Amino acid sequence: MSTPAPSDVGRLVHLGIGNFARAHTLVATQRAGGWSVSAFTGRTAAMADALNAQGGKYGLIVRGAEDDEVSIVDVIDEVHPADDVDALVRLVADPFTAVVTLTITEKGYAAGNDPADSAPARLALGLKARREAGVQDPIALVSCDNLTGNGDVLREAVLAAADEETRAWFAGHVDVISTMVDRITPSADEGAAALVTERTGLVDTVPVVTEPFTEWVVQDSFRGRRPEWEKAGVQLTDDLELHELRKLRLLNGAHTLMAYAGQVAGLERVDEAISHREVRALVEQLWSEARSTLGLPAADLDAYTAALEERFRNPRLADNLIRIAADGSAKLPVRALPVIAELSGPEKAPGEVAAVAAWTAWVTDRVRAGHEVKDPQAEAIAAAAVLEDPTARVSALLGLLDVPSIDPLVDAVLAEEKRLPRP
Repeated sequence: MSTPAPSDVGRLVHLGIGNFARAHTLVATQRAGGWSVSAFTGRTAAMADALNAQGGKYGLIVRGAEDDEVSIVDVIDEVHPADDVDALVRLVADPFTAVVTLTITEKGYAAGNDPADSAPARLALGLKARREAGVQDPIALVSCDNLTGNGDVLREAVLAAADEETRAWFAGHVDVISTMVDRITPSADEGAAALVTERTGLVDTVPVVTEPFTEWVVQDSFRGRRPEWEKAGVQLTDDLELHELRKLRLLNGAHTLMAYAGQVAGLERVDEAISHREVRALVEQLWSEARSTLGLPAADLDAYTAALEERFRNPRLADNLIRIAADGSAKLPVRALPVIAELSGPEKAPGEVAAVAAWTAWVTDRVRAGHEVKDPQAEAIAAAAVLEDPTARVSALLGLLDVPSIDPLVDAVLAEEKRLPRP
């Protein structure tokens, strides 16, 4: 693909303007230069209100092991609440809009065809308006969520919600791009806003805290305009799949395991979990299993897991396990279950089974203690977690992951629950 000329600018629309996007996608877009950004919130209007009050500016705190680097990101022109469907339709139909990026989380792609609840359905309406306006310039839809083949998942979700005419028009006018994004972004701590003001003078109610490491690999299949993301170190490639799997199974898989096993062990933060002898052993087992499914040189995988451990151990990042624990029923089917299947069953994948068992144990403990489980299937999880019979409980919970009640994973999870470290 040819690199876009510096004068070849346009508008980027972003859906799901949370911390994750503001730590990497929009940072790279600002460094690319020249592009206008209109953003939409994920669930509530609060972020739109906060960012618009600050003129779209926010502070970015890159938190190293010893010091912070603070800068201002000033690439956003306007932020709309998610339910402002008219604004999204208008922007997508505008020929100046050339790219739509999304960070709507795994569950956002399964939200159905109702524009009131579904970002892909809202996009389908925008594309319909673009078609009806006769816009010929291609538009690219770019998924930045933690899903293997996230572009394929996005394409399927949008087409499922589109009308027949838009589906027929789609292939000739819309590029759907898969990406892999890697940058740990915890919730901002209480002192973050004061630090931004002290270092930059910006009074910021929504600062972003992130780590020094950043990686963004983008499928190079744009027919139209796009930001010059290469200027920000973004890698354009024709071979994305291995990058996706490496991150999903090693970083995200370890994160998921630590989120649940760490809390079951009485821990609160990632750096505590990776330093806990028994939790660390589970992570190493999971890594060993996941590595065997990746067609990459051992030296490359050694370097990657060593870098992961260094990132996890950063004590100043203070990434809370409860943040990572959200939406487990959407994450485990793409992070743990495929590895178990590829290794021909739970007996060959005890580390991945431990990740699933840590989730069933954690949601059970949390529900029985009267606490909320943040998950798209929260009500069903709560009903299953209180079942007295252990087999019935685990079977019901795994059923929410589409695991049959007769699957050998049920017994494997029951056994692994008993081996999890406790306080």
